[in-house]
Amino acid sequence: MPTALHRRGLTAVTTLFAAFLAAWASGHARAQSAGEPPNVMIIIDASRSMWGQIDGVNKVVSARNAVNAAVKQFEGRVPLGLVAYGHREASGCKDIQVMLNPDKHKASDVIKKVNSIKPKGSTPIAASLIKAANAARYKEKPVSLVLIADGLDNCKADPCAIASELKQGGKDLTIHAVAFDKKAKGKLAALSCVAKNTGGTFASTSNEADLTTSVKAAIEAALVPKMPKIAAAPTPQPQATPQPVEPQAPPKAMPKSDPLTTAAVTDKPAEAVAPPPAAPPVAAPRQAAAPSKGAVPVTLAASTVEGGAIIKSGLVWWIYKNPKNKDGTYQLVESLRDATPTAALPPGSYRIAATYGKVNLIRDIKVQNGAAVRETFVLNAGGLRLGAVTLAGKTIPPNSVRYDVFADEAESDQYGNRKLVIRDAKPGTVLRLNAGGYQVVSTYGDANAIVRAEVTVEPGRLTDATINHSAAKVTLKLVNQPGGEALANTQWNILTPGGDVVKESAGALPSHILAAGTYNVLARHQGKNYTREFAVEPGEAKQIEVVIQ
Repeated sequence: MPTALHRRGLTAVTTLFAAFLAAWASGHARAQSAGEPPNVMIIIDASRSMWGQIDGVNKVVSARNAVNAAVKQFEGRVPLGLVAYGHREASGCKDIQVMLNPDKHKASDVIKKVNSIKPKGSTPIAASLIKAANAARYKEKPVSLVLIADGLDNCKADPCAIASELKQGGKDLTIHAVAFDKKAKGKLAALSCVAKNTGGTFASTSNEADLTTSVKAAIEAALVPKMPKIAAAPTPQPQATPQPVEPQAPPKAMPKSDPLTTAAVTDKPAEAVAPPPAAPPVAAPRQAAAPSKGAVPVTLAASTVEGGAIIKSGLVWWIYKNPKNKDGTYQLVESLRDATPTAALPPGSYRIAATYGKVNLIRDIKVQNGAAVRETFVLNAGGLRLGAVTLAGKTIPPNSVRYDVFADEAESDQYGNRKLVIRDAKPGTVLRLNAGGYQVVSTYGDANAIVRAEVTVEPGRLTDATINHSAAKVTLKLVNQPGGEALANTQWNILTPGGDVVKESAGALPSHILAAGTYNVLARHQGKNYTREFAVEPGEAKQIEVVIQ
């Protein structure tokens, strides 16, 4: 039966979701960006006060030792970067240096940089937060900053306000502050607002051992998956009834699915896509409560569809006390990474959140004395795997195409902008999503070869969506005579027949991927303009010569 999806020309094949689970298990090392650890920037105070001593050791030496120990522990696990302030000038609020950009550096390379830090000057904490956040690309990626300081900002700036601004403007930014001084613990408590305003942690330390522990704990916190936002009331669900724990029955076999019909997709000129609004700050979790003697075993499991197979990996569970605290937040009891964990909970009411990729589900339960509980969450989730081909059926190299996934049109804001769900999704990676409709924006190259397609993710199934691009590679060349040598120092403008700019570039032989159609090209060389009209045929790479006449 023809649908809007078929008319849009998306090639999609729906298979058993068991294949989705197998693909995820085999491709776990190629985890999607949403599951990758955040960029972590360590900010070290190198103001002159760091020459002070604690227990006969210079504070800067203890800071070096603490960071070096943490770097060794987390080597290869998280992209680490390094910023120092106050180590190059005797005074000056601009003395901030990005010593290493975030990457999975060798521990020895980071340690060498850390050990080169020698305190000299001022304490520009606020400006350092900005510089570290920018170096970590906080507007594009999840970022955690770890600030180690023995004093407050003395550059007439407000780190607390800056932290809030960075949080509001970033994709997912958290700041952990570690104060390090024995005599000024009360004064340094003012740094706690930097952590509080971004959902991070604050630690006040007065010896090297505590400093080391706190730095490691801050980096470890960055590796913990983002807690689902549960402050808002969840979708009403039937109240769970405690059930005795019984042996788990084998999962029911899932019915086979019929493949969807296929058709071609035509490239369309790019349209502006507004970014989604910044997510509100999330309160930092409270310390988990210790289980009481009368704890009851609560076993958790999840499936993607009613009666489907139990999910074996990729789940994170969050258990909160219910109801809310007086401040409107929920107290975190425990977080669990096992697919089917068993938690020992005292009798009472709880709110449980299960997260699986971009999928999450929240349920309230009651735990009663003597009645073990088994809760199976039906996530109503499916998988989406993206690829792209030319109209001739040739696979487009993964490094030449990128995908943005937007929510269904029904979730658009008042201006008609759809919510961005995943940016720069990787080809061939299984994306775990709530069942429903999505728009995939596939961009081939760096110009106007953009295709928008509507896809439907079905619960318990994997949808393979292959985008067909009607486009080709074009190389531009300005010559004195046909077949001549390309002239350097040429400025290029590719225009639509109506005069709209498609792409600007410079050089002797620039290449671009263009959607099929007719274009005008303008070449500017030594103050003179030369033009030519040309056409792009799907899949046919060509060189466009503009001859000086």
